[in-house]
Parts: sequence; C-alpha cells; structure tokens
Amino acid sequence: MKRDWDLIRKQLTAIEEENDLFSDIPPEPKWLNQDWDTYEKQLKEFQTIEGRICGHLELLIDAGYVDGVTIIRSLDGKFSCGIHSPRLTMVGHDLLDTMRSTTIWEKIKATAKSKGIELTFDAVKALGAFALKSALE
Repeated sequence: MKRDWDLIRKQLTAIEEENDLFSDIPPEPKWLNQDWDTYEKQLKEFQTIEGRICGHLELLIDAGYVDGVTIIRSLDGKFSCGIHSPRLTMVGHDLLDTMRSTTIWEKIKATAKSKGIELTFDAVKALGAFALKSALE
C-alpha cells in the first residue's frame, strides 16, 4: 500500500468531526451463484478498498495520532476493526491543523514535489510551517 496523504487528511478530519471512519468501505460481496470470476473481482475490489482505508488508519494509530480505534489483521488478510470513542491525540490535532487549510495543504504538496521531497509526517509538519510563513508574507 502506498501512503495517501489526502486520505490521511480525510481520516483525521472524520475523527475530529466524529464521522464514520469506515463509510467508504463497501459491503463485502457475497456469493450469490454468480460466476466465480465476477465474485472474485468483486472480492478483490472490496479487499483493496478495505485494505487502503484500514491500512491508513493503522499508520495513524501506530504513529500516535489517533486513539480509540483498533485495527487487527488476520492471517488470511481480513481486517477486524474496533471503535471505542475515537479521538485525535494532541499530536494528531497538530498534524490536522497543519493540513486543514486547503491552500496550505496544496502548497505543502506542491513544495514537496518541486523540491523532490517525499512526504513524511515530519516533512508535512516542516513544510506546513514553511507554507504558512510564505502565505503570511
């Protein structure tokens, strides 16, 4: 899975606004006597979306930006998700504050791209400070 910063921004915002973190995951397909290839394609699409959303939440949890959400990967690649009062930690709020403004967020991404910098959590924070400073000038 490749890290998607726009999805991370969306997830941080959803937690802050107390929205459903898993609303973009479609229902898991069921075998309804369709041909195997159709079912397998539907299952693969579901697993890709589920893996992308849950994987990014895992990143936020592991980095200490989110609390109150549990993601467990089973041996067969399925995800189990637990939610118990999800919240942003203090550093989660700081990260979202850096990314919140669309103008600043676009400037962060453009600066990173033009300078050949890969976006990391630290780079987002540093470029956010740079983008904010240049916006105020």
